[in-house]
Amino acid sequence: MLSSLTGKDNGAENSDLSNKIMSSLEPTIKEHWPKIEPYADKALAAAQNDETIEMLARKVYPFLPMLVRLAIKEDKFVAFTLEHKGPLLAKIAEVKAKQNS
Repeated sequence: MLSSLTGKDNGAENSDLSNKIMSSLEPTIKEHWPKIEPYADKALAAAQNDETIEMLARKVYPFLPMLVRLAIKEDKFVAFTLEHKGPLLAKIAEVKAKQNS
């Protein structure tokens, strides 16, 4: 799980890191929505397709805050995204609905 991201086994620290990553995604997705939208639509349409989710994660990663990118390398972020694709896709669907309203 997140211990693979941080090299730590402490569940509380992992949960805190997971929350920080997920909370940084919404503003990133909103800010860069025009660049992310084509990939988001593909990811939402093919939610069970890990290759599409991986492609989306690699497109989103450069837009994450610098501190997140310093703490977590791209391959680790992609693994995290694949492991947590349900909440990520829910966040994308939420942002998309707000953008279309």
